[in-house]
Amino acid sequence: MELQWPLILFTTLLAWAAGVFGAQCLYALRGQGTRAQMPALITSAALLVVGGIAVFFHLEHWERIFNGFGHLTSGITQELIAIIVLFVAMVVYFVYLRRGGDAKVPTWLAAVGLVLAVVLVAVMGHSYMMASLPAWDSVLQIGSLLGAACGFGPATMAVLCAVKDESLDYTAKVNVIGQIVNVVLVVAYLVAMQATVGAYTQVDFWFDPTQPTMDIAPTGATEPFSGASLPFSVVALIAAACGVAGAFVGKAKKDWKVWGAVCVACVLVSALALRVVFYMTGISIYPFF
Repeated sequence: MELQWPLILFTTLLAWAAGVFGAQCLYALRGQGTRAQMPALITSAALLVVGGIAVFFHLEHWERIFNGFGHLTSGITQELIAIIVLFVAMVVYFVYLRRGGDAKVPTWLAAVGLVLAVVLVAVMGHSYMMASLPAWDSVLQIGSLLGAACGFGPATMAVLCAVKDESLDYTAKVNVIGQIVNVVLVVAYLVAMQATVGAYTQVDFWFDPTQPTMDIAPTGATEPFSGASLPFSVVALIAAACGVAGAFVGKAKKDWKVWGAVCVACVLVSALALRVVFYMTGISIYPFF
Protein backbone atom coordinates (compact mmCIF):
# COMPACT_ATOMS: atom_id res chain seq x y z
CA MET A 1 0.00 0.00 0.00
CA GLU A 2 1.14 3.54 -0.74
CA LEU A 3 2.54 5.40 2.27
CA GLN A 4 -0.02 7.83 3.68
CA TRP A 5 2.23 10.38 5.36
CA PRO A 6 -0.59 12.63 6.63
CA LEU A 7 -2.05 9.64 8.48
CA ILE A 8 1.38 8.51 9.68
CA LEU A 9 1.93 11.96 11.17
CA PHE A 10 -1.63 12.08 12.51
CA THR A 11 -1.35 8.82 14.44
CA THR A 12 2.18 9.55 15.65
CA LEU A 13 1.47 13.09 16.84
CA LEU A 14 -1.78 12.12 18.52
CA ALA A 15 -0.05 9.27 20.32
CA TRP A 16 2.55 11.83 21.44
CA ALA A 17 -0.12 14.30 22.57
CA ALA A 18 -2.03 11.63 24.49
CA GLY A 19 1.20 10.33 25.97
CA VAL A 20 2.26 13.74 27.30
CA PHE A 21 -1.19 14.51 28.72
CA GLY A 22 -1.48 11.04 30.25
CA ALA A 23 1.99 11.34 31.77
CA GLN A 24 1.28 14.73 33.32
CA CYS A 25 -1.97 13.38 34.75
CA LEU A 26 0.01 10.50 36.27
CA TYR A 27 2.46 13.00 37.75
CA ALA A 28 -0.46 15.00 39.15
CA LEU A 29 -1.90 11.88 40.80
CA ARG A 30 1.45 11.37 42.52
CA GLY A 31 1.88 15.03 43.42
CA GLN A 32 4.97 15.30 41.20
CA GLY A 33 6.16 17.72 38.54
CA THR A 34 3.99 20.66 39.58
CA ARG A 35 6.12 23.29 37.82
CA ALA A 36 6.15 21.26 34.61
CA GLN A 37 2.36 20.88 34.44
CA MET A 38 1.57 24.00 32.41
CA PRO A 39 4.40 23.52 29.84
CA ALA A 40 3.30 19.88 29.48
CA LEU A 41 -0.32 20.89 28.91
CA ILE A 42 0.70 23.44 26.27
CA THR A 43 2.89 20.82 24.57
CA SER A 44 0.17 18.17 24.49
CA ALA A 45 -2.45 20.63 23.22
CA ALA A 46 -0.11 21.85 20.47
CA LEU A 47 0.64 18.28 19.38
CA LEU A 48 -3.09 17.50 19.34
CA VAL A 49 -3.81 20.50 17.11
CA VAL A 50 -0.90 19.86 14.72
CA GLY A 51 -1.84 16.18 14.46
CA GLY A 52 -5.44 17.14 13.73
CA ILE A 53 -4.31 19.53 11.00
CA ALA A 54 -2.05 16.85 9.46
CA VAL A 55 -4.99 14.55 8.78
CA PHE A 56 -6.57 17.17 6.48
CA PHE A 57 -3.74 16.68 3.99
CA HIS A 58 -4.89 13.11 3.50
CA LEU A 59 -8.13 14.34 1.98
CA GLU A 60 -8.41 15.39 -1.63
CA HIS A 61 -11.42 17.51 -0.71
CA TRP A 62 -10.82 18.37 2.94
CA GLU A 63 -13.79 20.71 2.96
CA ARG A 64 -15.99 17.60 2.71
CA ILE A 65 -14.61 16.04 5.88
CA PHE A 66 -17.88 16.58 7.77
CA ASN A 67 -19.62 14.28 5.28
CA GLY A 68 -17.76 11.44 6.98
CA PHE A 69 -19.31 12.14 10.37
CA GLY A 70 -22.72 10.76 9.50
CA HIS A 71 -22.58 7.59 11.57
CA LEU A 72 -21.36 6.96 15.10
CA THR A 73 -19.83 3.60 14.17
CA SER A 74 -17.44 5.08 11.62
CA GLY A 75 -13.81 5.31 12.70
CA ILE A 76 -13.41 8.97 11.74
CA THR A 77 -16.47 9.93 13.83
CA GLN A 78 -15.18 8.08 16.86
CA GLU A 79 -11.76 9.69 16.47
CA LEU A 80 -13.33 13.14 16.30
CA ILE A 81 -15.40 12.50 19.43
CA ALA A 82 -12.36 11.21 21.33
CA ILE A 83 -10.27 14.21 20.26
CA ILE A 84 -12.96 16.71 21.26
CA VAL A 85 -13.54 15.04 24.64
CA LEU A 86 -9.81 15.00 25.37
CA PHE A 87 -9.48 18.64 24.32
CA VAL A 88 -12.34 19.59 26.66
CA ALA A 89 -10.54 17.78 29.47
CA MET A 90 -7.41 19.77 28.61
CA VAL A 91 -9.36 23.03 28.85
CA VAL A 92 -10.74 22.07 32.27
CA TYR A 93 -7.23 21.04 33.31
CA PHE A 94 -5.95 24.43 32.17
CA VAL A 95 -8.58 26.23 34.24
CA TYR A 96 -7.53 24.39 37.39
CA LEU A 97 -3.86 25.07 36.72
CA ARG A 98 -4.60 28.78 36.36
CA ARG A 99 -6.67 28.82 39.57
CA GLY A 100 -4.14 27.11 41.79
CA GLY A 101 -0.94 28.95 42.55
CA ASP A 102 0.77 25.65 43.31
CA ALA A 103 -0.33 24.24 39.94
CA LYS A 104 -2.41 21.41 41.39
CA VAL A 105 -5.42 19.74 39.81
CA PRO A 106 -8.08 17.59 41.50
CA THR A 107 -7.41 13.88 41.72
CA TRP A 108 -10.60 13.10 39.84
CA LEU A 109 -9.58 15.29 36.90
CA ALA A 110 -6.11 13.75 36.69
CA ALA A 111 -7.66 10.25 36.74
CA VAL A 112 -10.22 11.16 34.06
CA GLY A 113 -7.51 12.77 31.91
CA LEU A 114 -5.33 9.67 32.11
CA VAL A 115 -8.23 7.43 31.07
CA LEU A 116 -9.22 9.73 28.19
CA ALA A 117 -5.65 9.76 26.89
CA VAL A 118 -5.68 5.96 26.73
CA VAL A 119 -9.15 5.95 25.15
CA LEU A 120 -8.07 8.37 22.39
CA VAL A 121 -5.15 6.17 21.38
CA ALA A 122 -7.29 3.01 21.52
CA VAL A 123 -10.06 4.57 19.42
CA MET A 124 -7.55 5.88 16.90
CA GLY A 125 -5.91 2.47 16.52
CA HIS A 126 -9.25 0.65 16.36
CA SER A 127 -10.34 2.68 13.33
CA TYR A 128 -7.61 0.93 11.30
CA MET A 129 -8.63 -2.60 12.23
CA MET A 130 -10.21 -4.27 9.17
CA ALA A 131 -10.67 -7.95 8.41
CA SER A 132 -9.57 -7.32 4.81
CA LEU A 133 -6.15 -6.13 6.01
CA PRO A 134 -4.68 -8.93 8.14
CA ALA A 135 -1.54 -7.01 9.11
CA TRP A 136 -3.72 -4.23 10.55
CA ASP A 137 -6.44 -6.35 12.12
CA SER A 138 -4.72 -6.92 15.46
CA VAL A 139 -5.15 -5.65 18.99
CA LEU A 140 -1.36 -5.37 19.05
CA GLN A 141 -1.63 -2.68 16.38
CA ILE A 142 -3.49 -0.61 18.98
CA GLY A 143 -0.89 -1.73 21.49
CA SER A 144 1.90 -0.34 19.32
CA LEU A 145 0.30 3.12 19.43
CA LEU A 146 -0.18 2.85 23.19
CA GLY A 147 3.48 1.84 23.42
CA ALA A 148 4.50 4.97 21.52
CA ALA A 149 2.38 7.07 23.88
CA CYS A 150 4.06 5.38 26.87
CA GLY A 151 7.45 6.22 25.38
CA PHE A 152 6.63 9.78 24.32
CA GLY A 153 4.87 10.94 27.48
CA PRO A 154 7.41 10.15 30.20
CA ALA A 155 10.35 11.20 28.00
CA THR A 156 8.77 14.57 27.25
CA MET A 157 7.89 15.06 30.91
CA ALA A 158 11.50 14.19 31.80
CA VAL A 159 12.75 17.05 29.63
CA LEU A 160 10.20 19.50 31.01
CA CYS A 161 10.89 18.50 34.62
CA ALA A 162 14.61 18.95 34.05
CA VAL A 163 14.07 22.38 32.54
CA LYS A 164 11.86 23.37 35.49
CA ASP A 165 14.30 21.91 38.06
CA GLU A 166 11.82 19.34 39.34
CA SER A 167 12.75 16.26 41.34
CA LEU A 168 14.16 13.58 39.01
CA ASP A 169 13.67 10.38 41.04
CA TYR A 170 10.08 9.78 39.91
CA THR A 171 10.96 10.95 36.40
CA ALA A 172 13.65 8.29 36.06
CA LYS A 173 11.34 5.49 37.18
CA VAL A 174 8.44 6.46 34.91
CA ASN A 175 10.64 7.04 31.86
CA VAL A 176 12.44 3.70 32.17
CA ILE A 177 9.11 1.87 32.46
CA GLY A 178 7.62 3.81 29.53
CA GLN A 179 10.54 3.03 27.23
CA ILE A 180 10.46 -0.67 28.14
CA VAL A 181 6.71 -0.84 27.46
CA ASN A 182 7.28 0.80 24.07
CA VAL A 183 9.99 -1.60 22.90
CA VAL A 184 7.99 -4.63 24.08
CA LEU A 185 4.90 -3.53 22.15
CA VAL A 186 6.92 -2.68 19.04
CA VAL A 187 8.37 -6.19 19.04
CA ALA A 188 4.96 -7.72 19.75
CA TYR A 189 3.28 -5.94 16.84
CA LEU A 190 6.06 -6.78 14.38
CA VAL A 191 5.74 -10.45 15.38
CA ALA A 192 1.95 -10.20 15.01
CA MET A 193 2.33 -8.78 11.50
CA GLN A 194 4.72 -11.57 10.58
CA ALA A 195 2.19 -14.12 11.85
CA THR A 196 -0.49 -12.88 9.42
CA VAL A 197 1.49 -13.97 6.35
CA GLY A 198 -0.40 -17.25 6.19
CA ALA A 199 -3.72 -15.43 5.89
CA TYR A 200 -2.92 -14.66 2.24
CA THR A 201 -2.83 -18.33 1.28
CA GLN A 202 -5.56 -19.76 3.52
CA VAL A 203 -8.58 -18.44 1.64
CA ASP A 204 -10.41 -20.07 -1.26
CA PHE A 205 -10.41 -17.17 -3.69
CA TRP A 206 -7.47 -14.92 -2.97
CA PHE A 207 -6.76 -13.38 -6.39
CA ASP A 208 -7.55 -9.86 -7.54
CA PRO A 209 -10.73 -10.13 -9.67
CA THR A 210 -9.31 -7.54 -12.06
CA GLN A 211 -5.98 -9.40 -12.43
CA PRO A 212 -6.75 -13.10 -11.82
CA THR A 213 -3.37 -14.38 -13.05
CA MET A 214 -1.28 -12.28 -10.66
CA ASP A 215 -0.32 -13.02 -7.08
CA ILE A 216 -2.22 -11.07 -4.49
CA ALA A 217 1.07 -9.58 -3.32
CA PRO A 218 4.71 -9.77 -4.37
CA THR A 219 6.85 -12.22 -2.46
CA GLY A 220 7.72 -10.82 0.95
CA ALA A 221 5.47 -7.77 0.59
CA THR A 222 3.30 -8.85 3.51
CA GLU A 223 6.23 -9.60 5.84
CA PRO A 224 7.79 -6.95 8.09
CA PHE A 225 11.08 -8.89 8.15
CA SER A 226 11.44 -9.31 4.41
CA GLY A 227 11.75 -7.20 1.27
CA ALA A 228 11.41 -3.43 1.42
CA SER A 229 9.84 -3.52 4.89
CA LEU A 230 12.91 -5.08 6.53
CA PRO A 231 15.04 -1.90 6.90
CA PHE A 232 12.15 0.00 8.49
CA SER A 233 11.38 -2.87 10.86
CA VAL A 234 15.02 -2.92 11.93
CA VAL A 235 15.01 0.85 12.44
CA ALA A 236 11.83 0.63 14.53
CA LEU A 237 13.37 -2.04 16.75
CA ILE A 238 16.77 -0.38 17.14
CA ALA A 239 15.30 3.07 17.82
CA ALA A 240 12.94 1.68 20.47
CA ALA A 241 15.81 -0.22 22.09
CA CYS A 242 17.94 2.93 22.05
CA GLY A 243 15.11 4.68 23.88
CA VAL A 244 15.41 2.12 26.68
CA ALA A 245 19.19 2.57 26.75
CA GLY A 246 18.79 6.34 26.82
CA ALA A 247 16.39 6.08 29.77
CA PHE A 248 18.89 4.03 31.79
CA VAL A 249 21.74 6.41 30.93
CA GLY A 250 19.57 9.38 31.89
CA LYS A 251 18.72 7.69 35.17
CA ALA A 252 22.40 7.12 35.90
CA LYS A 253 23.60 10.57 34.87
CA LYS A 254 20.49 12.45 36.08
CA ASP A 255 20.72 14.63 33.01
CA TRP A 256 17.24 14.49 31.53
CA LYS A 257 17.60 17.64 29.45
CA VAL A 258 19.85 15.64 27.13
CA TRP A 259 18.79 12.05 27.67
CA GLY A 260 15.10 12.86 27.88
CA ALA A 261 15.40 14.51 24.48
CA VAL A 262 17.31 11.47 23.21
CA CYS A 263 14.47 9.22 24.39
CA VAL A 264 11.87 11.43 22.66
CA ALA A 265 13.86 11.30 19.40
CA CYS A 266 14.24 7.51 19.62
CA VAL A 267 10.51 6.99 20.18
CA LEU A 268 9.69 9.35 17.30
CA VAL A 269 11.97 7.50 14.87
CA SER A 270 10.65 4.13 16.04
CA ALA A 271 7.00 5.19 15.78
CA LEU A 272 7.41 6.65 12.28
CA ALA A 273 9.34 3.60 11.04
CA LEU A 274 6.73 1.24 12.46
CA ARG A 275 3.90 3.13 10.77
CA VAL A 276 5.82 2.92 7.48
CA VAL A 277 5.96 -0.86 7.91
CA PHE A 278 2.27 -0.73 8.81
CA TYR A 279 1.41 0.71 5.39
CA MET A 280 3.93 -1.37 3.46
CA THR A 281 2.39 -4.58 4.79
CA GLY A 282 -1.17 -3.30 4.34
CA ILE A 283 -2.11 -5.72 1.55
CA SER A 284 -5.81 -6.51 1.19
CA ILE A 285 -7.49 -9.89 0.95
CA TYR A 286 -10.17 -9.36 -1.68
CA PRO A 287 -12.77 -12.01 -0.69
CA PHE A 288 -13.40 -10.09 2.54
CA PHE A 289 -14.65 -7.07 0.64
